[in-house]
Amino acid sequence: MDVFAPYEQAPQREARSQRQGALLDRRLRAAVDTLMDGPDGRCLLRWLIQVCQCFQALVPSGDGDSPEVHRLVFAEGRRFVGMRLLRLLQEADPGHLPRLLQTKEDDHGI
Repeated sequence: MDVFAPYEQAPQREARSQRQGALLDRRLRAAVDTLMDGPDGRCLLRWLIQVCQCFQALVPSGDGDSPEVHRLVFAEGRRFVGMRLLRLLQEADPGHLPRLLQTKEDDHGI
């Protein structure tokens, strides 16, 4: 057994991980493009952004052990997902986000 084999295999694993990451990014951008093609897909994306509370501010009150602080931490995790979705929309096509925010075409009160 070659004692240097693990060190030689590390760059190969890293290159494979980068290729898989790039493939995943392309697939996610293609999925966003597909969702943006129809009114139902745009409605779903709007709902996700609203549920993730990307554009809402929350302020904790009380001490560090209060349940409200834990809710704030949970909300920040949810907001992170929403911000990642917004970034994905922007990466897929810079025109997606402005189009999505114009709700006049298919706004259902969401």
